[in-house]
Amino acid sequence: MKLHYAFLAATILLAACGGASDTDIGGGGGGGGENPGPDTPGIDPEDLPVTGDETCGNFVCSGDVSNITFDGTTLTLTGLPFDDDPLGAVFTYLTTVTGTSSEGIDYDIYENQDAAPIPGFNRYLAVHKTTDGDEITVGVAAIEGYAEFGYSGAWYDVDDLTTTIPTLGLVEYTGDYAGTLTFSGPGLLYLTDGEVAMEVDFTDSKLKGFITDRDVYSVDGAGTLTDVGDLNTLVLNDAVITDGSFEGTVTSRDDTSAVVETGTYQGFFGGPSAAVIGGLIQATGDYDLSQAEENPNEDVFTARDLGAFTANCTDACP
Repeated sequence: MKLHYAFLAATILLAACGGASDTDIGGGGGGGGENPGPDTPGIDPEDLPVTGDETCGNFVCSGDVSNITFDGTTLTLTGLPFDDDPLGAVFTYLTTVTGTSSEGIDYDIYENQDAAPIPGFNRYLAVHKTTDGDEITVGVAAIEGYAEFGYSGAWYDVDDLTTTIPTLGLVEYTGDYAGTLTFSGPGLLYLTDGEVAMEVDFTDSKLKGFITDRDVYSVDGAGTLTDVGDLNTLVLNDAVITDGSFEGTVTSRDDTSAVVETGTYQGFFGGPSAAVIGGLIQATGDYDLSQAEENPNEDVFTARDLGAFTANCTDACP
């Protein structure tokens, strides 16, 4: 059963400390910008990676994906154009991305099994991640971008939403991020990753965070990752926690403090006493391809990082 924004807000009005729900949900809450004031309006759902009003099998989704199945080994995504299979593109395991601060969290990368791939046109990569206790699943997929940022999709499923959020405490979470980097124009598809650090103020129902050490990789068909560049630290600006979920804006800046990327993020608390967090991020900004390509026709293109993160409580846990 999927609970969406209006139903979730109307039915879950809990604030006691501890406990968890065994609810399968879709939706979000809250909002925030860079150090927002109390009157900051919520984020427009259309600006989020997943709007919360579409379902794809057992998942809530947005983008070009219309159905998702996962059997523990194979990821099948239906609706993606140029995926070489009208019944759904079969994505098989390609490699795993592991972060040094992940507390055991790994991200699996999948690739569509196109019978006759055309370089720069119909190769997809997908990130699909479930927290260790199966509380939250998040994922994204993207094609080599040749129109806008190329075809893509994002999805989540929350099997164990923490609806009874703790009411006291300043708590830290750490984890990993992995995503897809596509471009408005050139047919290129890269993988990104980074380390996640989030601080949650349960007393005031706020959270914020950072994604640091953001690297960009090329990925070949054998699953070999080659570091081809990096991205600025992504700031997850202050967001409000509402009924176990949150949504806010993201920003990255260069060495001169000029804004490079902007976008949004959303996520959920899961497990007993909000033990884990899972979510999705999209950030758009200029990227200098001279880092990755020896002879690009142009150097700077607009790029979009679309990815997923999970994090575990690591300090002052409820």
